[in-house]
Amino acid sequence: MKAGGSLAHEWSEEAGLVFVRQGHPSSLYFDVVAEFRGTGNMDTINRNEHQERATSQVLESEKGGSGSTLKIGLLLIISFAIAMPGKASLCPGDDDLNALLDGVAEIAAPGVPSSFCVYGLESFPVIVGAPRNAADAVRAPVIAAGCWQAGRVVALGHKGYFNSSTLEKADTARLMANAFAWVSGGGDLASPRIGVVGNTQLRAWLTRTGHDVVEAALTSESLGAVDVVAVDMGNQSAPELEALSAFVRAGGGLVTAANGWGWASLHPKLDIINDFAGNRLLAPIGIQWLNSSLKRTSPAGYAVAEPPSELTHAVKAFNAVEAHIAGRRKLTQPEVDQTLYTLARTIRALPPNDVLFSPDLQGFFSNYEGTRWPSAKHPVDESDVVARMVATLFVSEHHRTPPQSVRAHPAATDFPGSVPANAPRLTRSLIIDTTVPRWHSTGLYAAPGDLVTVTVPTRVANGGFFVRIGAHSDQIWKRPTWKRMPQISYRFPISASRTRVANAFGGLIYIEVPKKNPGFGRITVEIEGAVAAPLFVLGETDPAVWRAEIRHAPAPWAEIAGRNMIVTTRSSEVRGLDDPTAVAETWDRVLDLAADLAAWPPNARSSPERFVVDRQISAGSMHSGYPLMAHLNHQSNLVDAEHIRSEGNWGFFHEVGHNHQHKDWTFAGTTEVTVNLFTLYIYEFLCGIPMVDGEFPGRRKRSWAALMASYNFDNPTFEHWKEKAFLALIMYAQMQQAFGWDAYRQVFTTYRVLPNDERPKSDDEKRDQWLVRFSRTVGRNLGPFFEAWGIPTSKAARDSIADLPVWMPPNFPP
Repeated sequence: MKAGGSLAHEWSEEAGLVFVRQGHPSSLYFDVVAEFRGTGNMDTINRNEHQERATSQVLESEKGGSGSTLKIGLLLIISFAIAMPGKASLCPGDDDLNALLDGVAEIAAPGVPSSFCVYGLESFPVIVGAPRNAADAVRAPVIAAGCWQAGRVVALGHKGYFNSSTLEKADTARLMANAFAWVSGGGDLASPRIGVVGNTQLRAWLTRTGHDVVEAALTSESLGAVDVVAVDMGNQSAPELEALSAFVRAGGGLVTAANGWGWASLHPKLDIINDFAGNRLLAPIGIQWLNSSLKRTSPAGYAVAEPPSELTHAVKAFNAVEAHIAGRRKLTQPEVDQTLYTLARTIRALPPNDVLFSPDLQGFFSNYEGTRWPSAKHPVDESDVVARMVATLFVSEHHRTPPQSVRAHPAATDFPGSVPANAPRLTRSLIIDTTVPRWHSTGLYAAPGDLVTVTVPTRVANGGFFVRIGAHSDQIWKRPTWKRMPQISYRFPISASRTRVANAFGGLIYIEVPKKNPGFGRITVEIEGAVAAPLFVLGETDPAVWRAEIRHAPAPWAEIAGRNMIVTTRSSEVRGLDDPTAVAETWDRVLDLAADLAAWPPNARSSPERFVVDRQISAGSMHSGYPLMAHLNHQSNLVDAEHIRSEGNWGFFHEVGHNHQHKDWTFAGTTEVTVNLFTLYIYEFLCGIPMVDGEFPGRRKRSWAALMASYNFDNPTFEHWKEKAFLALIMYAQMQQAFGWDAYRQVFTTYRVLPNDERPKSDDEKRDQWLVRFSRTVGRNLGPFFEAWGIPTSKAARDSIADLPVWMPPNFPP
């Protein structure tokens, strides 16, 4: 056996194969694999072939075709190489996890780390955190590891793990020392040489702790001089990723870190799965950073009380589901929660060319497709593993299906609704003002599964524009019961002058304009293959044409657009509406009043807000955001101008208020309190219903006396005050009744113009500034008033207003 130069022959009885090693371990090249013996090693070979297939596909996708600079013969031979000396055992095994967690009871959480999905057969979660908006016991990996042919990888969910301040907290330094030892072969190399790419703090720490450290670059030459490399992942080039991949597969160690959700927020036009370098690199071993963050599980960050649940690994979770269905295992509800969380996140994160897990999922989908789709009559609850998985698989597949292959989904008829078969498919040209960001209504609807073509000027392509199909952008993955499919609205990037799109569920068509003014002015957009939808635009639509034609358009959803607000409801709600002018004007007034109280300057609103009704929304009975969302039982009131103006609607005004709140004057415990200043203001100036006789207006009338009777003013506590939003609101209402709405507008104005260095940085500072700024504005010392309510403020803040006359409401405290 000869490959030129000095060769060392190794025989692994355990693996049953011969391989040849040349030179430094990190520049290992395999020439020949002699043979494998016995069926016991077939899984070993198959696993490596699996990894190599995944690696080859990633390399091909990096190049856009064939012709990798790595010799194909080398790739094929490496696929059979199991390990370096000392790495003959396959991972993951208990020894691997134990080696990484030796002496580790708790690690730090630098910033807000992101989570991983792990689905490779030789990859495994190491430490887990608590996902946001998941069941209490659900966990997701914050650190993952795996073997990649002859090499090893440890991936961390935040690049702050390389910083000296983080390494000093809890057992983080011990974890990192373990990680570098493990990826270098578990201690077989007496002093592995570690190459650090760019990070001076990590290089200094490794040097202080006695490691052999050099600065490295992601080139074959530089990597050939080290055993292990440490690098922050971000926007590495294809050649850099190819060099790093070859280095690890040939026996090198890699410790890498990145914040997935942080990268995604900084690259809104890119996709974290397909564009983020870390995910392109580690896809062949089934480790992917996610666009999601993790809460802490301990004071410092993350507790390591026991090994991660096997159900945090997607393949093991999938196997558990199959065993559950077959009756071989009975999953408890917490296990179902964990399993579905793991699988849902992984399914939606798999790269398009995945060969590790997708084939199993496709087989499952084929077996159970159409078993049951969520609907109002037949909702899918959190224990229905099969229905939830099938729905999740469909949504994931929909993301990858070429528009021309999309077909109408059976659940579309149930919600958002079908389009009459004889509805004409139209071609229309529209003018879009690109100085106005966010969604632009088109008055057109894509029927479920229909192919729609959008044509824009060439200069607009790749300008951050999108086509959206579907107003119902709320995703309900985290709801315990699904009454519709969990995702039915999809957006498609406009990357060419002609963009073809389709949505299996159908929906209203929008052109999304980026928030940053692209400088294109007014552009012409042509949409072909769509169905007309009722759309009334205040100041543009002739009410006579609306009555005669537009309101009868065949699409199942309609919109009424004003200057400040666009409301979206079922078309059935507007077919009998002769003139939507009053609806649009009423909503414009609601938004003007909210902006007035918030002390927004004229023309501060860069685009209209939106209010959409849906069968099921992501949180509560209504919620704020863009768009504001409410359930279908509110759809009639949404387009009833007389109801809104005469009776008011606490929920509507409340959610509008959230979109005008400011964090600087909203301290902990008051998110659901200060928002209702807007509710009260709109009631008074739109509906003519002010606060009177110690009661709040609207259907949610609350007697102040009854609320205050439940509060212990002899020993007031901030925690109790925060627990009762309407009780807390009395304090703000007392200030309004004494000093008027103008005082609030003046205080909000002072906050709006504050330079950044004067803005409150903590909750304590927020309470202090609220006390001082309001007191100074009204010329009264509110310190004793705050103390009577139990609102903590600093002595320094109270002393700063001691020159003002003390104010207290009459007969207060009661």
